[in-house]
Amino acid sequence: MKREDILLLIASFVIAVSLWLQVQPLFEPGHEREFFVSLQMENKPDDLFVNTPVDNVTVVASGTLADLDKLDTSKVIAYIELKNATVGDSNVPIQIRAPADSNLQFRSKATSIRISSEQIIREARKVKIITSGTPEDGLILSSTIGTPDTVELFGPKSNIEKVKFLQVTVELSRLKPGQSVTAPVAILDEMGNPVSATFTNPARITVAASFTTSTASRSLPIIVNWEGEPAPGYVIDEIIVQPDHIEINGQSEIVSTISTVETEKININGIKANKVTKIKLIPPPGVTLLSNTATVTIKVKRR
Repeated sequence: MKREDILLLIASFVIAVSLWLQVQPLFEPGHEREFFVSLQMENKPDDLFVNTPVDNVTVVASGTLADLDKLDTSKVIAYIELKNATVGDSNVPIQIRAPADSNLQFRSKATSIRISSEQIIREARKVKIITSGTPEDGLILSSTIGTPDTVELFGPKSNIEKVKFLQVTVELSRLKPGQSVTAPVAILDEMGNPVSATFTNPARITVAASFTTSTASRSLPIIVNWEGEPAPGYVIDEIIVQPDHIEINGQSEIVSTISTVETEKININGIKANKVTKIKLIPPPGVTLLSNTATVTIKVKRR
């Protein structure tokens, strides 16, 4: 064998050994990787509330580096089995469920967890409606109604005992005549703070409101509306109306646009002497008058 061939053979052997040393650890077992997984509850009785001290647990995966690099942690589930759970405190094992085709071994870093279980209480409670802000211009809130006005409150007994009232808050600018809005039910203690781990069914209610229009009143001068001419040789000396002002009532935006109230027409054609008459007042559209008549005195004199 030539010297060059021997050197080439040795070099090939060295390269092969180096590659083997680099690749070999990828397939050697005994490597570990830690990651967090949400802790789930399985088969919990419907009438039981279970409180756990943590929401996530640390899971340890063991195997080769090659398998660890391919690990999809979203497919690993950590759970506690609650089929036989009862009221009170207890320790339950943390179990791991992983894909069946995985070559890795999985375990929870903490083997068990201490849970506290309480009976779930259900009761009917009235909902109080609170309004804030102001309604549209020209409207005054008359009343509110919630549908339903009573909801089911449920949660662990110790928390339900802290609940003092259920409340829905609605901004008045959102409420329109003939319309309704939905709002969440707040579960509050005596200080007005939310009570945790408590719920209502339904979680939201529908709120409707009735309104009245805002009214205003105003005293306005009465204008006598007359037609015709006195008899020849006579002229109008003075026109007196009693009362000379009348109060009107109506929606504020309408009342603010009116400045006078007129009478029905009085015919003075051919009169030679003073004339006193009771005349009807003409109410402007959209308002009412405190009185519908006024007394008008028309005085005449010779030219």
